[in-house]
Amino acid sequence: MSEPKSDPFITAQKAAAEIAEITGKSHHEISFTLGSGWSDAAGIFGEPTHRIEMSKLTGFNTSTVAGHGGHISSYTINNKNILIFFGRTHLYEGKGIDAVVHGVRTAVSAGAKIVVLTNACGGINPSCSVGQPVLIRDHISLTGISPIKGVIYRDWETDRKSTRLNSSHSAKSRMPSSA
Repeated sequence: MSEPKSDPFITAQKAAAEIAEITGKSHHEISFTLGSGWSDAAGIFGEPTHRIEMSKLTGFNTSTVAGHGGHISSYTINNKNILIFFGRTHLYEGKGIDAVVHGVRTAVSAGAKIVVLTNACGGINPSCSVGQPVLIRDHISLTGISPIKGVIYRDWETDRKSTRLNSSHSAKSRMPSSA
């Protein structure tokens, strides 16, 4: 008999509470997740106040991807607490979508209002060179798997129920559905 699956939001809240206990900081306002090749960018923040191995926190796995550090660092800069995740779980690692988004859920549970994700992505634009930073504001997921759970919204223009990934829709269309 398998164990019942735990609620991913409660798991993230537990991890956030552990981060608060370890760092002595009740919240972190900003979070960065540094993908492959981005670890050196954290140098601009100076020395962290705390470094936590991800595998020691609830819901996190040991990093298996080259270039991912497998730890979280906490910084305080200009009276703002910042978390930097050095690595993350990828869907192709086979641990499921909840493991993939656990870092973001944990950051938000820790108080992050700004979450910046980086990665090493490919592209087809010939004007972009290898290693060039680009801003990605959306993506197309061909996996058929979604991390979106929770409130379902009714689009009042089409009367369709859906979840929203972004806030580009009017406030009227973001009204929670009663059904």
